[in-house]
Amino acid sequence: MLLSCAALLEAGCAARNGSAASSPAAPTFVSRDGSIRYRMPAGWFDAGEDSLSAECRLWLMRGDFAGSLTVRRLHMQAVDPGDLGTEGLIEVARLTAALETSRRPGMVTRLPDRITAGGKDAVSYDLEYTGSGDRTRTVLVTAGESVYAVTALVSGNAPRDAAREIFTVLDSFLATARW
Repeated sequence: MLLSCAALLEAGCAARNGSAASSPAAPTFVSRDGSIRYRMPAGWFDAGEDSLSAECRLWLMRGDFAGSLTVRRLHMQAVDPGDLGTEGLIEVARLTAALETSRRPGMVTRLPDRITAGGKDAVSYDLEYTGSGDRTRTVLVTAGESVYAVTALVSGNAPRDAAREIFTVLDSFLATARW
């Protein structure tokens, strides 16, 4: 009886926190703005409520703080969303990579290139930051009239094998997220 009550309370708390379970084994969560449905990677947690940025739609942290995954909406007032085919996204990726490395010293380690992410055409590029050794992989995807930058960060202090796992989490996130 006590276990039944605890299970009901836990289920009630999950619903209030914005999650909707598709099955007990694979719960689906909703970003704080309601625009993205996603699965939480094992060993990760949602740090989104700690984000001060209104543009950060989602911020997930690896349990040991060796990596993170963020989703932010890009604002491009001068670009018609209809003009953002893959070639247009490559240009946007070049611009965002240049802006990121101008704010925080670093270099592009993999030039923007076309990929498929969750069945959609997308563009991906990698950066490495000077001093900290942090590395990021950013994937630009379109959803409706919006362009999102999904970025996986590997801390310079991360364990040796963390990058592969964090970039695999990025791939899984992109394959299962619903915009």
